[in-house]
Parts: sequence; structure tokens; C-alpha cells
Amino acid sequence: MNRNRFTIKQLMGYCGALLLTAGLLFFTQSCKESIDDSNFAIAKEQTITDYLGGQENFSLIKKVFDRVPLGNKNTASPISSVLSARGNYTIFAPNNQAVQQHIDSILGEGKKVEDLSDEQAKLIAYSCIIDNGTESAYESPEFPIGGAFPKSDLADRSITCEEKAVGNNNFFLINGKSKVIKTDIKLSNGFVHVVEKVLAPSNESVPALIKLAPNMRIMAVLLEATGWNNRMSDYIDERYENEEREQTWTLNQVSPFYVAQHRYLGYTGFVETDKVFQDKWGIPAPNYDASAGTITNASEIIAAITAKCEEAYGTEAQGDLKNENNAINRFVAYHFIEGKVPHNQFVQHFNEWGYKYGDIKNPQQTTYSIDIWDYFVTVGDRRGLIKVMQDAADRKIYLNRTCKYNPKDNYKQVAVIRPGIEVLAVNEHEGVLYDNNAKNGFFYPINDILILDKPTARALGYERIRFDLSTMLPELLSYGCRSEKKYTYFPKLSSPRADGTKGYFKNILNESADTRLLYLHASHYGGTGWRDYQGDEFMVAGVYDFTLRLPPVPVDGTYEIRMGITNNTLRGMCQIYFGDDPNRLVPAGLPLDMRQAAANNDNVGWVADGKDEDVNAENDKNMRNQGYMKATKFFTQCDGKGDSNVRNITHGAYASLRRIITTQSLKANKTYYLRFKSALDKSDSQFFSDYFEIVHSSVYNGVEAEDVW
Repeated sequence: MNRNRFTIKQLMGYCGALLLTAGLLFFTQSCKESIDDSNFAIAKEQTITDYLGGQENFSLIKKVFDRVPLGNKNTASPISSVLSARGNYTIFAPNNQAVQQHIDSILGEGKKVEDLSDEQAKLIAYSCIIDNGTESAYESPEFPIGGAFPKSDLADRSITCEEKAVGNNNFFLINGKSKVIKTDIKLSNGFVHVVEKVLAPSNESVPALIKLAPNMRIMAVLLEATGWNNRMSDYIDERYENEEREQTWTLNQVSPFYVAQHRYLGYTGFVETDKVFQDKWGIPAPNYDASAGTITNASEIIAAITAKCEEAYGTEAQGDLKNENNAINRFVAYHFIEGKVPHNQFVQHFNEWGYKYGDIKNPQQTTYSIDIWDYFVTVGDRRGLIKVMQDAADRKIYLNRTCKYNPKDNYKQVAVIRPGIEVLAVNEHEGVLYDNNAKNGFFYPINDILILDKPTARALGYERIRFDLSTMLPELLSYGCRSEKKYTYFPKLSSPRADGTKGYFKNILNESADTRLLYLHASHYGGTGWRDYQGDEFMVAGVYDFTLRLPPVPVDGTYEIRMGITNNTLRGMCQIYFGDDPNRLVPAGLPLDMRQAAANNDNVGWVADGKDEDVNAENDKNMRNQGYMKATKFFTQCDGKGDSNVRNITHGAYASLRRIITTQSLKANKTYYLRFKSALDKSDSQFFSDYFEIVHSSVYNGVEAEDVW
């Protein structure tokens, strides 16, 4: 498949810059929403538009593509013209029967393509096309077997895929409803896959879609009673939409960044089915009045669940279900995280120990080496922490699962301490799949009761909490740049919102005017020498000054707060502050110089590991005395081999490190912040952050020494 530069994103106004060498040489190309003849595919090669136009069974979707323009300008080209040009596109093309069935379902029988409104036609067209940009279009062997494609459709909605089997017949199901009846029609500018239903995704919010699921009526009752159904209905930051911005932004000596064009607001829910509530807690089955669309025994259900929740959360604000201190309100809030997260993107398989990713752009998802996990924060003022893990052996996703690992055998799992709760990718009830891909996120069925009781809190709090910075920034997850592995710049608004904020991220506060927030991924330009946890990093450029809201700790105690860093000569120096008032933080030690080398530097104390473990332990102790630790052995260089020990690797004299920022007594019911302020007056100064660790004293100062993983 050709990897040509011409993409739909360019037609919508993109002014891209391509890296031409491993150094700093770039080529910039301006494009319009109209087509340049030079971009058309060679005449003898059949394009997607050629193919659809030559097949009578696709005449209706071809009419839709002819009608729908790409973008909002008067000069915008129709999609059929775009699909006549060079590029890499994945098309889930509904045949005529599928298009007509969809039209009949929304307009009534006897209506035609011409009767569709502009928005209805746009939804049909945009939802079946993925612009793969400079990467190859998706062939069926690259389809996710449970979750979403890395790249979204033209409306920035995730397209999900499940592999199903009926008897001896295996097939793919797209967006939970549309069977792929023919795959891999290869054309000069992409692949066409034929589907039996129009993909048009739901326009409902996550709570509204839960209410439509016949097996989740108890959670629907709780969402309405607590008011969380209305609090999770937002989808996009309209204030951000109303400002124009450039398509790219360039930092000296770093590749160009795509500018975030939208700020999506999303949610992801973990929901017990009614049967789980009945089996695990003895909650009465909901009595559904179909004519009124109500649950007639809702008060009985709420009373039964109140008794269970108050055992874990107490009786504060008893009876006031909309109060966030109320037990049921806290129970419901703990089921939802901010950010739209597809099932196959909770954890990022990229460069964990022993994992060979194959294609750096689309890592293989069939053979895993070790368990991986990350942490997410739940909604509301009474925030909680949820651990999401994928077991390497059974490949299932679990919540709050804890295991024992052998640090001397490549961190293989040796025992399950707490089995946790399984998260299912789809909501299937009585043989029917119900849509769980909402306009503003997803929800997933779980097989047990999810509650942050004391045993769960202790299990989470007494292990090393390591989280990628990306999971602290739900807007980044919703925007999709992590799944697409794309360099992205997140600009501030030029004027504030009604609440006075201007920043892109709610968890990054008090940004100075010269603070530039950037996301980078090793695969964007083939960074095989990078030493980043999960292959990505967060960079801040300029004379920066910003404050980061930290995730909550599960239990009270003394904790070390650490940050993963990789120094080099392009970095800067910053003063770090800590506290529980974002506007009155105090310095946490001396300024951190991210330009200093690690090797042969007494201020860091880095020495490569040798064969004598006692000597290695003594070296690690000396580093801790300087406020540093070596990088964890859990991840490797981003070279796809999975066998490089980053604890022992230097690029020149620069190593991957962990900085011990501070040691503090933390409370589970309080929010804490870190402030990072540049100590240099340099507009291109770089702040680097990869991951954070919040580690209880029982881990770093326990009976057993903390392992190097």
C-alpha cells in the first residue's frame, strides 16, 4: 500500500511538516479543501471512488459521498473527489440494502438519499471512513479483536470491532451491530470492507446509553437518583471550538506538532449488570414498566443498595443522594472515569520487558510478555483511584487486581492476591449486543461489585502506584492522540471560559502565558532509541510555570512522590513545589537540572549494575541519598526487541532516571499538587516528564526491599 502524504486532514486545512532526515530538516506543504490535480492517483490504478462508482450495489453510498463535502467551506470538495485522490483510507462501505434500511429506519419507507438532511448524510459518510494518513490502510488481519481501531473516523468517533464466531463461521462485527460481509478489497488508495449495516454511531451520552440497555436498569436508576446522568452529558468544549488556531506548531530542534483542534469531554463507565447486583448483593430485580419507561420498584432498589454502600462509605449526607458525600453518590461516582477509553486502550503494550511489538506504528496484540497496568481517577470531588490491568496470560482486563511477581524471573506473575473484577468489551444480553459506544465515551459490563471499600483501598495503597502522565489528563485520552501515537500541542484559549480557566487540561492549572504543553510518542518518527515508559512522554516548552493536580492516594500514610525523567542538553532547570493548596505551594528541595549527565556525576550517583547484587543495592542506596533512582526495569528501549535494561543504558552520559521529588504524609480524602516553574529565561527550554510514582513507605521502606521493576 502506498504511503502518500495527501490526506483528508490536509483537505480540512492541515498545513503539515514532514521529517525528511534524522536531523532537523523539514518540508512544509500547504493544502486546501479543494483538490489539486497533482494529487490524483495514476489513471490506470482503480481508486476507492472508481470502485464504488463501478459497482451497482454501492450506488447509494456513492451518492452520499458525492453529496457530502469535506469540511464547512463553500469550496470544500465532496468526499467522492477526496477518495479519487492519493492517500490511505479504510472504508467500511454499506451496500445498497444497508443504506436503504438505514434511510427507512430514520425517515420511513419510500425515502431516498436525496431526502436525507445534510447532517444525516454527513453522519453516514463520516462514520464509515478512516483516514490513515501516511500509514497503510487497515487490512482485516490488523483489525482489533476487541476494542477500537487506533485511528478514529472522520468525525473523531472511535470505530469498534469484535471478532465473532457462529458455528464454523468467523466474522467481524463493527460498532457492535454491522457485520463485515467482505474484507480487503485492495485499491490504489486504501481498502474497502463491505458491511451489512450503516455504521452511524449513537448520538446518546454514556448515561443515556446505559439507560437503553435492558440489563443495566439498576445502574440507570442510580444515575438518575444521584444526578450523575446529567453531569456526564457534555461532549465538547464549545468555547474551544469557537477559536481558530493553526494546524501545526514547531519547537526548535524538535519535530513539528499537530495542534489540537478540538477539546473533547468524555467518560468511561464500568457497570454491573442487574444480574450481578442480584447475585452478589441480593438487590431486587427491577420491575420495568415498558409503557411508562420507568422502574416501579426504584425506591426498594435504592434502599437495598444504600445499606450496602453505607457499610463502605458511612452515613454522611444520608438521604441526600445528590450530595457527593452521600454513600450511594460515592458508589456511583467510583464507576466512572473521565476520558473516552476504548477497551483495548486502557493499557499500552509497547516496550514492556519481553514484548516484541513488530510494527512500531501498530504493535502486535497477540503475544504479551508480562502483566501491565495503569491507574485512572474517578469523577467527582471525592475522587478515587482505579487500577486497570491486562493479564498477559488470559489477556483479560481487570479492575483493582493485585498479584505477586517474581523479580528474579522477568517479573512473571506467580500468584493472584486479589482477583479483581473482569471488564467485558461488549454488552451482550440474551444473545443481543447492545451499543456501548456513546457520543461522549464508553461503558463496559463488569462481573462483580465495584466499590472502594477498606480492603480494596489497602490493596491499592500498599503497592507501588506508577501511572503514565497521559492517564492523568483525560482530555488527552478523549482527543485520541495517544492511540494514534501523534505529536500534539495543546494550546490555551485566548480568552477565559466562564469559570476563568483558559487551559486545555483541567488537571493542569495556573499556566503561565509561555507554557507550551506537548505530547510525544516514539513511533511518530521512529524513535527506536527512546527510553520512555509505554513509548510516550509529556514535554513542556518555554519559560513555563504550571501546576499539576495529582491523583488521590487510596489510604493515609507516608509516601514518596517520584517522577520519571530522561535528561539531555535540550532540557532546562525547574523549581518544584508541593502542597494541598494550588495557589500556596512550597518548594520541594533544590531546583531540578534536567541538563546534567548521570554517568560520572556525584550529584546523581549513577553506576551501571554489575553481577554483584549487594554492590548494585549499595549503588542504588547512594543514588537515593542524592534524590535519584535508576529507571524501572519494567520498560525497555523503544526498539521492539523488549530485552534492553534501561537501568544500564546511557546515551552518551545521559541515563533514564527517577527523581524523588518529596516524601510526605498524605491523606486519602485530600487533593495534592505539584508546581513546576522554569528557572531559566529560555523560550525553547524543555521540561520532560514520563511517568509518576506515588509509593507508600511499606514499599520503599518495608521488610522486603523494593524491587527494581
